[in-house]
Amino acid sequence: MNRRPIFFTGTGTDIGKTHILCALLAAYRSVGGRARVLKPVLSGFDNATAATSDTALLVQANGQALNAENIRAATPWRFKAPLSPDMAARREKRDLFLDQIVSWCSDQCGAARPTFVEGAGGIMSPIASDGLNLDLLRELDAFPVLVAGNYLGTISHTLTALRALDGRAAVILNPRPGDPVDVSETAASLRRFAPRAEVISYSPDAPEQLLRVIDLASRD
Repeated sequence: MNRRPIFFTGTGTDIGKTHILCALLAAYRSVGGRARVLKPVLSGFDNATAATSDTALLVQANGQALNAENIRAATPWRFKAPLSPDMAARREKRDLFLDQIVSWCSDQCGAARPTFVEGAGGIMSPIASDGLNLDLLRELDAFPVLVAGNYLGTISHTLTALRALDGRAAVILNPRPGDPVDVSETAASLRRFAPRAEVISYSPDAPEQLLRVIDLASRD
């Protein structure tokens, strides 16, 4: 029986989900863990700057060599235009269907180690011409991890995303300098209005807290 994959998504684009997933992968490696990481679809990819792409960051955080083979293995669908994947695929006159992504991801998942799948954009963003990140998550029966900011409005954005996820997810708050309130206040509000969610406040000084995600996925 395969492990349930762990799906990383966000309340929106550029919310820091790759940064958080990299921190989790590094923390897992530091305690001797071995994981598989997949980012099936990536827009805004340029071969000239492949070494700084999200996929490259994930591959390196997972302890893999940074080379073209490992980038292809983690991200088979790569598009140049920095647009939603469905739009980027159309510009290149390429097909991008949900069942293709589901089939590929399912083939990569195994029982021996946890598999992390990072989506593209926010939970309700298109990841294919006929499906959203939410659809991919559900088709994979993946455990959802929702990365959110700590900006003004994040409570509404996070609760809206959680409503789409039926209220069940691990929420990781990613605070940044200059946030309007302390992250603990945001976490308390989310716990009050979304009691079925597990809220984790990320701190770069304690990345081991992120390992709770693996335990939550195994128990859910």
